Amino acid sequence: MCKAAYLHVPFCQDICAYCDFFRCRYHVGLAEKWLAAIAKELTKKKLSPLTTMYIGGGTPSALQSQQLETLLSLLVPYTKEVNEYTIEANVESLTDEKLDICQRYGVNRISLGVQSLQPSLLNQMHRHHTSEDVLACIKRIHAHGIHNISIDMIYGLPKQSLAMWEDDLHTIVSSFPIQHISLYGLTIEPHSEFGRQGIQNIDEDIEADMYDLAITLLQQYGFQQYEISNFAKPKYASLHNQVYWRYEDFYGIGCGASGKDKRGRYENTRNLETYLQQGASSVYKKLDTKAQMFEMIMMSLRMKQGISRQAFFERFGKDISEVYGSIIEKQKEKGLLLVDEEKIWASERGFHLLNDVLVEFLGDDEAHG
Repeated sequence: MCKAAYLHVPFCQDICAYCDFFRCRYHVGLAEKWLAAIAKELTKKKLSPLTTMYIGGGTPSALQSQQLETLLSLLVPYTKEVNEYTIEANVESLTDEKLDICQRYGVNRISLGVQSLQPSLLNQMHRHHTSEDVLACIKRIHAHGIHNISIDMIYGLPKQSLAMWEDDLHTIVSSFPIQHISLYGLTIEPHSEFGRQGIQNIDEDIEADMYDLAITLLQQYGFQQYEISNFAKPKYASLHNQVYWRYEDFYGIGCGASGKDKRGRYENTRNLETYLQQGASSVYKKLDTKAQMFEMIMMSLRMKQGISRQAFFERFGKDISEVYGSIIEKQKEKGLLLVDEEKIWASERGFHLLNDVLVEFLGDDEAHG
């Protein structure tokens, strides 16, 4: 049974220069129509009771307070048994009133889009907060009784030096009372502002140094790396994101949202006008067994704990070594994979070269069997 849901809020107050996600500028009337469409989709989907709920975007905190309350009230029938209830927010739009609403409706985790603390980098991304604003926002979240706080940061930005990155990380681990941090290397998407400007990625070696520095520094301050891009204090690893990485099923709700079931994946229309007029018409991609096996390996090897042999067998009725034995042995001999009776996981070197490892699985003829 599907017990996780992702709901996409497409609205943003400003469009960030690096962003290529489905989003549009916030307009109060448009948001009201969108809420009505969400209500219809929820009625149609008939969700099971959820254990994790994630509201992302876009910028969910761009909604007006009354609109945020309407959205959360629509989800009440499905979130009564929820263990982790996350909402994404920007520092400048997460008001005390909105925090009151979140707390009242059971939201127990806030993910803040911080990205950088450097004024020059924030300016080029069209972000409007300062380091002081971030700290004040985190303190306000705690004051409203929500103590599970994550922040997103980006490395590999144009004109970002290793010293800038180290300075940001030191500020975060020494001054910010947070439990989780996600670090994303910049990908310059062709339809983002950076892409249209022809901005190039920074040197790969510098980006790799930034990643290695982050791993070392965060671990020194008690953040355990549990996935390629994610670090958490003990007991604060994201339950919802682990649904994705363990290849479990989840609902996708809202314009541009995607979901997964036992047969394949679906994506709701990314055309907001179509969504408002016709509802969540979605494109379904049925995956054959080979494709599902590869996806499970691809997602699971992103985690430090790797892929469970039992989980693979329960889903496909085959031992993973029966299907991918030669590839696993080859990657083990290279020192990229580690193996025991319960699981298969990437070594430290394998984590850095994970794309190379996955290419071997993707091209493996044994997966046809």
